[in-house]
Amino acid sequence: MGSDGIARKSRTASFVHRTGAWRIAVWVGILPFLFGLFALSAFFRHSELPSAEELPQNGYRTTQSKCNGTITAGSEQRLQQPCPCANGLDKNDPVHKLAGLLTEGSVNAVLEATNTTDPAAQTVRVNEDALESVFLFIGVLSGRGYRHRRLAVREAWANDAQVPGLSAVRFILSEDERTPQVQKEVETFKDIVFAKEKTTYKSILYKTYFVLEHAVTHFDVRFILKTDDDAFINVKPLIGQLRLLCESPACKQERIYMGRMAKDSEVLLQPGHKWNNIIFHNHTGLKQYPNYMMGGGYVVSGDVAMTLVNVNRKMKLKFTPIEDATLGFWLMSMDLRHIDHKRFFTWAAPCCFKAPVRREGQRIVTRFQLVDEMESDLCSNDPWLVLHKIDSPTKMRYIGQRVMECEPQEPGHIAPSIAAYVRREEPASEQQQRPEVVPERRRRW
Repeated sequence: MGSDGIARKSRTASFVHRTGAWRIAVWVGILPFLFGLFALSAFFRHSELPSAEELPQNGYRTTQSKCNGTITAGSEQRLQQPCPCANGLDKNDPVHKLAGLLTEGSVNAVLEATNTTDPAAQTVRVNEDALESVFLFIGVLSGRGYRHRRLAVREAWANDAQVPGLSAVRFILSEDERTPQVQKEVETFKDIVFAKEKTTYKSILYKTYFVLEHAVTHFDVRFILKTDDDAFINVKPLIGQLRLLCESPACKQERIYMGRMAKDSEVLLQPGHKWNNIIFHNHTGLKQYPNYMMGGGYVVSGDVAMTLVNVNRKMKLKFTPIEDATLGFWLMSMDLRHIDHKRFFTWAAPCCFKAPVRREGQRIVTRFQLVDEMESDLCSNDPWLVLHKIDSPTKMRYIGQRVMECEPQEPGHIAPSIAAYVRREEPASEQQQRPEVVPERRRRW
């Protein structure tokens, strides 16, 4: 019995050994085949190669996937996005927002824009074909407690400046200034936009930057004017002068920074002073500001604004409390056309009325009288363009009424204030009549 049991166990062990070896051999042969099938299926699912018909010459294509409007850039990348919306688009995805604005003719421009790594350029340049073209955008800084000023500005000049394709005006408030009364004003006039930053001691600079950002992201803009709600803007002659200052095709590369220049201004460091700017001094070590245009009203061309927006989105600009001086600091290193315009009244002193003189035996015809210089030049061939620090809505309306009485200027008239900055082209007749100057040959001795 003992020998039989031992023999039986040995036969069982040899059978198990033979069976295990057989199973190992089977799995060794099957597993590579299974892995091959899995890899092949994954390849066909995720690496679908485009045909020659799908790829245009520029190397980009657009495909219609389960999410309508999905854009595929390049030959190997595809934007796979979920489809939470009923129409198949994720409305919160900026790429899909863009796709919703596209027309067949603008696809190539969009795909070229996506080839850049600049996020600001992708946001701004991609939508350029869909943006409303505006020659002059005017951003008016205001606050929630200044509804009376905004109403006066609309009546005096802003309503006439809302010209599609030519000019647009927007009042800039902070988001935390959206009171029920302000919201009602928004719904009535549709000319108020809100900066995201809350109201702080840097609010003016935040709003100023927002003017530039809003202009270049919502309009195909040539020039941008920043001003305040206590300033009168003489829009028609301003547009005429800006056209004369253009040197590039379609006024798209003008490098203009125009206003009333402040030179060699001291950086105030007294604690508690209204214009204390210790932040600027600590950042730069300077005791004087670079030359800048005073904040009651100044103009930058669209290319300058675009550059600032792109820089801030990539590297962050340095913000300090004094808005106009900080903008000059931002622009200091740029090779710009600085235009110190004498018809921008943007001083800190109130503009521009004198006390009416009552003559004996006569009644005062009007409550207001402009100072002599303003009165004589308001309708001249070199009119005032910006009048800042108008301290009452009634005065604002009065100036607007006076300007409406002015005779329109002749097209192409060059005002003396910009004559030195306008590039003049000689008429062809004069160029033909001018004799050719031949250099005299030097005598050889």
